[in-house]
This record gives sequence, structure tokens and C-alpha cells, in this order.
Amino acid sequence: MRLQDAQKLLDRCFSGTREGAPRLHEPSDARFAGRGGAVWLEYRWYVRERGMAEVFLKWDRVPAGASPSAVEATVLRTHLLGLSPMLAQRALRTVEGGTPAPERVLDVLRGDGIRRECVAKGRTTVTVEHWESRGPMALLDAARFEELAAPLEAEDSTPEARHEAVQRLADAERSPRVADVLLRLVARKPSLMALRILSEWGEVKAREFVQRDLAAVTPGNAADLWALTALDRRLEAWASLARPA
Repeated sequence: MRLQDAQKLLDRCFSGTREGAPRLHEPSDARFAGRGGAVWLEYRWYVRERGMAEVFLKWDRVPAGASPSAVEATVLRTHLLGLSPMLAQRALRTVEGGTPAPERVLDVLRGDGIRRECVAKGRTTVTVEHWESRGPMALLDAARFEELAAPLEAEDSTPEARHEAVQRLADAERSPRVADVLLRLVARKPSLMALRILSEWGEVKAREFVQRDLAAVTPGNAADLWALTALDRRLEAWASLARPA
């Protein structure tokens, strides 16, 4: 599927749906010129009710001046966060007419608790991921919770230990008390993993720490600049749900 056709498909499927943050279109933003890699990226954030559809497009980089008709989208993926039946319905329109292609889901993602619809449209892999289906809702007992949270509260823990501890705690429980632990962590120390989880959960209090870390990105570090900018836009989109349409 050509990139232009993939973008038109999104415009059609999400027609009339509010975007909660400006689109992040890598080729048109000079800040990402040094990111390198073989692909370009685009993100969109559609919001409605208590949910978000975060749409991700990927396509191969082509020489400057190449015909738009020669550019092919390789990935069109929608992450459904929060709760919005309307956005889920719109997202599922993107996979209509495709050939079921579960083999295109990376092995590393299988068993992560996320429900997926994955189809092929030519070379393009189109996927809808239901992120709201992931995450245990039952609370841990107090002793286990304290054990998992301890490395995040310890001042002498290493970045690697904190990264692993964030994953273990968030995988074990999704709750306000876990969000509070993660917020306390990112208030003290940078943690991209914790910020990702907080942004996925819609914890808009995390945005000030995302913006703090964005301001501290060193020149030339386009990878972190991209990741933190995307998280900032995601949190901006969550915050927009509290404002009138």
C-alpha cells in the first residue's frame, strides 16, 4: 500500500474524530534529521470519550525528490488506549479487506497480553493493538508490593535495576499506588520506561517530567528526542480529553 493511500485510509477511518495533539511527522521536522535509520515515522493521536487511538506509520526512506507514488508504507499500527468503543470501531476499519497475517506479529510480542488484529495489505502490515486488554487489575498483597517497589524507592539503585523493577511492578499491578510510585521515581530520576507506562495509563502529571527530560536531551541525541517528544504528545492528547471539544 502506498504511503499516500495509507494516510488517506486513516483520514477516512477517523474522519470527524478529534486529534488531541499535533501529528509527529519525522521528515518534516528538522530536529530529527540526525536520527538515522532506514525508515521514516509518523504518529497521530485521536481522542474520544475516555480513550485514545495512537496511530503509527512507518515507511522506507527514499532519495530526496523521489516520486510520492514510489513511497510504500511498511507498517500501519493503531494502539488503543483507555476506553472508547467508537475509536475501537474506527480503528478496526483499517484492517478491513486485508489478509489475516498473524505471522507478521514479532515473536517478542507474543504472550504480552495485548489482543491484536493483524492483516497484510500487500507489503504493508496493518495491526490494531488493544492495549487496554493488558495489565492485571487485582492488587498485590502488601509485602509483595513493597518488595517490587523497593528498588524504585532506593536512592542507590542503578538505572538498569530501576528499568527492570518498573517493568516487574507494572506487569504485576496496574493501580493508583503503582502510578504514585512511578511518579515519585520520575520526579527524582529520569526513567524512560516509567514515563512510557505513565503515559500509556494516561497519568498527565508525568508530563512535566517528560518536558524536563526533553529539555535535557543532549544535542545530536535524536533517538531520545523522538521518544520523549512522542510521549509528550501522547500526554498532551490525554490532557485534551479534559477540555471541551
